[in-house]
Amino acid sequence: MTGNPNLKSPACECDTVKIKEIISNIIFNRIPRYDTISFAKSDFYKLDSGINRSLWYRDIENIDTTKFTNLWNDYLPSNYHASQLDFVKFYDNRKDIELAFQFGPNMDLWAYHIFVIKKIGCCFLITRSYFRHARFTYKAYSIINSRQLDTLYTILNKVNVQPIGNKEEFKYCGYFVDNRNKKSFFIDFEKETEKGKAVSEGQKPKKEINRLYEFVDKKVHWTQTYLLE
Repeated sequence: MTGNPNLKSPACECDTVKIKEIISNIIFNRIPRYDTISFAKSDFYKLDSGINRSLWYRDIENIDTTKFTNLWNDYLPSNYHASQLDFVKFYDNRKDIELAFQFGPNMDLWAYHIFVIKKIGCCFLITRSYFRHARFTYKAYSIINSRQLDTLYTILNKVNVQPIGNKEEFKYCGYFVDNRNKKSFFIDFEKETEKGKAVSEGQKPKKEINRLYEFVDKKVHWTQTYLLE
């Protein structure tokens, strides 16, 4: 019998063992032209900004480091720098990505928390990266099922969101690309506080925001694959 393995059915159950085999395979997310031994790390900085960008997005979708993970930095013009608007542009209408979101920049040297949720079979692979001072300093992943992802959507449905405009925001926000519901939006974390005043003025986030933070920090069981110390 043939068909689309990504189609959801009532009996679709997440087989984590099978998914781990897929994502651990050397060909998963592989880009042969750059992943071969013949392409040396030293050639990375000779690539133009467009290819550098493509490799960066591949990196945030990878469960572990690639041969280029530790090569990004803040000093070369062609090196990719995280952008909320470019993130939305890249993931908009991606058929293989259910949801992608990016929190930042924060005051930890302009860092971003980056999450990408990809549907694989009846499971969802979620990757997490921390991009600080234009360098990857942390990577992790988890495999979640549809019920867990629905919980995240329930949390988001209770949060005050705003449409995305053409101007890049340089305060702490969350930018979301929701391909399941064909929409994008952002959350102004600085203003979503209990008393409506700014977080920078000592105000605590609303309980709905804390539930979102708690979900990504505690409800998802992360497997850490990289930590730059």
